[in-house]
Amino acid sequence: MPARDNPRTEEQTYEAPESARGSDMQRLLTTLDQVFSTFKTQLRDEAPKRLDGAAKVAVDTFNDIVAGLKFRSLPTALKIAARPILPTEIELTWTDDTINADGYRVKRCEGQYCEDLVEVWKLSANVRSFRDVSLAPNTTYRYQLVTFNSRGETPSNIVNVTTTARPPRA
Repeated sequence: MPARDNPRTEEQTYEAPESARGSDMQRLLTTLDQVFSTFKTQLRDEAPKRLDGAAKVAVDTFNDIVAGLKFRSLPTALKIAARPILPTEIELTWTDDTINADGYRVKRCEGQYCEDLVEVWKLSANVRSFRDVSLAPNTTYRYQLVTFNSRGETPSNIVNVTTTARPPRA
């Protein structure tokens, strides 16, 4: 039986505080998700090859890992900005560096204090702006961007923006 004071045989563990473990785990999952997403994109861009034996097992395992990471990590909440472009158009912009979104849902309602935001458009994951057209001039709208992936969805901040007034006729 090993001696208890022998450092080589005694197992020592360190327990990180709960908050540190959670944030470290989220960073790790996000980083792995980015690495695997890049690898998956590179594989997809390659000319198709017949896989057999160990290569097939490796690719199948890789796909299982990627699917598992997406199931474990919710999309990151984004911060959106909005600005009027024309009397009938508003542009939303955002950045998403996490690369764990499968897409975005644009929600909107009319009025400065409205709360019934409804989906007006669905965007793919590579989009970083949205132009809403055919709006009423000199009207306030509220917008929210909902990021989604296979694990769930995360709403952004809500922004109020007012379209400009039509110029007076000469």
